[in-house]
Amino acid sequence: MKMLRSIALATALGCSILNTAFAEEAERPGAPHLLPAETLAYLRVANVPELVEKFRDTATGRIAADEQVKPFVSDLYSSAAEAFQIVEERVGVPLHELLAIPQGELCLALVAAEQGPPQVVAFFDVGDHLFAAEQVIESAETALATQGATRTTKLVDKTEIVIQTMPGDRQRRVAYFVRDEVIGVSSDEEVLAQILAVWDGDEVNSLADNRTFTAIMKRSVGFKEEPPQITWYVDPFSLAKRVTRGNFSAQAGISLLSGLGLDGVKAVGGSLILATDEFDGIFHIHAMLENPRNGVLKMIAFEAGEVTPEPWVPKDAASYASLNWNVDKTYDELTRLYDTFRGEDAWENQVVKRLQDGLGLDLEKEFIDGLEGRATLVQWMQRPARLNSQSNLIGFKLKDPDQARGTLDRIAAKFPQTLERKTYGGATYYSAPSPGRRRNGGQQDPEIMRVPTPCLAILGDYFLLTDNEKLFEQVVMTKSDASLSLANELD
Repeated sequence: MKMLRSIALATALGCSILNTAFAEEAERPGAPHLLPAETLAYLRVANVPELVEKFRDTATGRIAADEQVKPFVSDLYSSAAEAFQIVEERVGVPLHELLAIPQGELCLALVAAEQGPPQVVAFFDVGDHLFAAEQVIESAETALATQGATRTTKLVDKTEIVIQTMPGDRQRRVAYFVRDEVIGVSSDEEVLAQILAVWDGDEVNSLADNRTFTAIMKRSVGFKEEPPQITWYVDPFSLAKRVTRGNFSAQAGISLLSGLGLDGVKAVGGSLILATDEFDGIFHIHAMLENPRNGVLKMIAFEAGEVTPEPWVPKDAASYASLNWNVDKTYDELTRLYDTFRGEDAWENQVVKRLQDGLGLDLEKEFIDGLEGRATLVQWMQRPARLNSQSNLIGFKLKDPDQARGTLDRIAAKFPQTLERKTYGGATYYSAPSPGRRRNGGQQDPEIMRVPTPCLAILGDYFLLTDNEKLFEQVVMTKSDASLSLANELD
């Protein structure tokens, strides 16, 4: 009996080991491990059906499912399906089946080539929708054959790569493979061959080994237990250089951008997480910059500082953003760059002196030196709802509000026909003519479009500019009543 138990235990253990080994062998690496390290741009959906379900749980998704809105959405889909019928006759698959083909990971990428523009790569899981996917592939091959394309194949281990070469001087190509319910497509069969080799266990430097990519992705992880549904990454400057190869005028433009210091943007990336327990959506956006920064990037001189909403920010604001930055550093670098391209002392002669002569404004002493370094952007919706109900206000914190108020009054006095002095709730402000009047003299329909009413003022220690007089009035009321302030709202 002991021997039988030992044999049974050994057999069970062996089966478990074999099952684990087969599972590990069959498991496909994720997109970052399959793509080459020279990937210039990348967009990945971790799981397409899951993304669709998460979207349905968002505010936009719930609105689309609302009984009153659903007929409108259905009509749009019906129109799209009707327009797709021409394509359906060629591919042999209706729209709803085509949209249902992606059943897992989906990835689109641009990969650097040794010569020429970047190569396009896409691969996606189709799950049990492989039959529909193969119908689309068969229809595509038939269409390519009628255009004179030449079909060849290449075997990588046990996987066949099909290559369709179009006639002509440029030898345009499209290649694809089907393996384990995964379809890969590219404009370069060698990229697909490398992907398959990595899939089979070859150790090749991949995007997951790119330190810039991994640094951005580590900062774009999920929220608590919620992994991101979408991740993305792009090396903008390298991509621009590769796309414009052979185009001398475009390359000259790239050189100009390099002179501005924009080549210091090594990469940008991020993630999207939908329908978490606390938020409708969470966006991560991260940029990796060279250090030390030069040119335009040096002008981005953000600093740590207070971000609590100011007492004048209304609690019913649609959005609020506040930042702190080193104004002097930004201004000095702007001056240097302008002089670099326009000549010595160009900023002083072409900008500073013109403002002094035209407005009587000493740009540096009366404006730049007077900024504290904090800026706040508020967006607010005016009722009733119209196409442009969203109103915007930006505020700059001042070191000396009294001096700034004197400067504003002096400049406004030069334009009595343009800036009208008004008061509301004890606050003085200046309103400007509405830009909403049409060129032919007619007025926009106020029930459809809100007529913008730009105004500017100094309220407390902030210089405020807005495109809606009603928003400014709301700000004035909020400043005098703490219960109306966003800063006192729990959420």
